[in-house]
Amino acid sequence: MAMVNTAASSYTVGTKTRYTLNLDNVIIFPDNANIPVHPPDEDENWLIITELLSNPAPRPGGHGFLVKDQKGDRFPVIFNTPTAARDVKAYKTGRLVCLLNGSIRDFMPQRGFIVKDRKTAFMLPCNLATLRRLSLRLRGQSERGEFGQCCNVCKKRDALRSCRCKTRYCGLECQRADWSKGHSQECKILKALISWNRIDWWD
Repeated sequence: MAMVNTAASSYTVGTKTRYTLNLDNVIIFPDNANIPVHPPDEDENWLIITELLSNPAPRPGGHGFLVKDQKGDRFPVIFNTPTAARDVKAYKTGRLVCLLNGSIRDFMPQRGFIVKDRKTAFMLPCNLATLRRLSLRLRGQSERGEFGQCCNVCKKRDALRSCRCKTRYCGLECQRADWSKGHSQECKILKALISWNRIDWWD
């Protein structure tokens, strides 16, 4: 398992059977006060997680909206892409806007972000509280030796299959039961968390 150390933080890259992701790690998931000024080096990545506070609208420099970070700081995100009006259309108030390797911009008198490549921004269908709740659930499963090792419903450990998000099930019956109990709303969010868990953010 790779260990990564920085001046402010260290982390252990997760595996198929160990969930180590920490959403409070300001090196990987910086808030407004910890966002790097310069673009990332080749072996560096970070993700700014924000919650959408306003509907998309035309703004100076493109189309955008107001967001808040994990500490509650508010700032604008402006899409300055060739298809900005279309790119922001799907973004909904109360959902998460994730910005890959974003750098802060000075809009005078306010600071914020400019998205020039739509592939560096994406939305998750939840708010910050839900993202944290699901991450804590995965951490608990990992501590109990269940993460990636047993059925998410009945806890059997044999003949496992994976959902799109990599949640494990012993068969279709358990998978369907979990889907109807709420996994249908959580699948995309869990897929993101499980994927982030295995990224080597800083080499």
